[in-house]
Amino acid sequence: MTIGKAGRHDGELLKITREVDGEDAIGVEFDNRTGCIGADLTVGADSVGSRSLGSNGGISCTGVKLFGQGFVVDAEQAARLGLGATEGIEAYIRPYITAREITQIRLGRYALDFLGLEPAAVAERFPAAYQWLVDHVKPEREHNNRDAYRRYWWLFGEPRKTFRKALGSLRRQIVTPETAKHRFFQFLPAETIAEGTLVLIASDDAWFLRVLSSRIHVTWSLAAGGRLGVGNDPRYNKTRCFDPFPFPEATDFQKSRIRALGEQLDAHRKRQQALHPGLTMTGMYNVLEKLRSGGTLTAKDQAIHEQGLVSVLRQIHDDLDAAVADAYGWPVALSDEQILERLVALNHQRAEEERGGA
Repeated sequence: MTIGKAGRHDGELLKITREVDGEDAIGVEFDNRTGCIGADLTVGADSVGSRSLGSNGGISCTGVKLFGQGFVVDAEQAARLGLGATEGIEAYIRPYITAREITQIRLGRYALDFLGLEPAAVAERFPAAYQWLVDHVKPEREHNNRDAYRRYWWLFGEPRKTFRKALGSLRRQIVTPETAKHRFFQFLPAETIAEGTLVLIASDDAWFLRVLSSRIHVTWSLAAGGRLGVGNDPRYNKTRCFDPFPFPEATDFQKSRIRALGEQLDAHRKRQQALHPGLTMTGMYNVLEKLRSGGTLTAKDQAIHEQGLVSVLRQIHDDLDAAVADAYGWPVALSDEQILERLVALNHQRAEEERGGA
């Protein structure tokens, strides 16, 4: 029998560690742990109850919500609409990507993004693109229940104006799938339009990329973000996973080291995918997971291992995990539970410091 109760509560978890046959019954020995009860019926550090930090505020959000599939075109259609031929249109017909394309194979699509222009200006400067929107977006938006979506039919439903300001003059942004089997982060050019199934972070600093890619942050995100979907895949909820996460107070030397390793990680994966167009991030991290667990690689796994140089990828991650642990001043071999306990305590400390004006 399972009984649920809303809210956060402390509890006790008993795990059987030993059974001993007796005359009348079997004697059972338990490992007894107490702590906050998690949604997965474990107990321990309450990462979900951590507070958002001002230092992380305003630089992360989910991608755009189109509310009109006509905004998206393939490369051939983008060329017919003037990309590569009409002056200035590259600022408005921009590369477009979804979470599935990040984890699997990219489709090379574009999105028509005319934020900042009125319809008359679009029609005057880019008539072919304007006609496309009239024919393929406006009819759908005219039937939307929300007045703003009908009135501003030529614009994305949720264009993420605030995040665009946070991007400013940055040349790239950090992205991660909101829901995916493996938690990884990578750089995309700032001009890329990321769809709402991706979580975006306005930073072009490999220091952030690497700390987010570390075992310390991934452990935190798995505990705080929950799971979703048919595959019960981890979900990266930015208000729980990013906003409260306490980054280490690293020295300049530590930051420089981590930054260099972060660039190496991003470059390695992109280089191998460029050399092998069928190679996916999910495939590489499936094999990496098998290598770490000592599992047997199938013939397909072996091919991915060779194409992705996955042993090299593993070494980069190991080096980065050690460097990030050093930046926190923690041993690299901490258990997941110990990592969460320290991060929750650090979150509370940072939140109190910010409250006091630090």
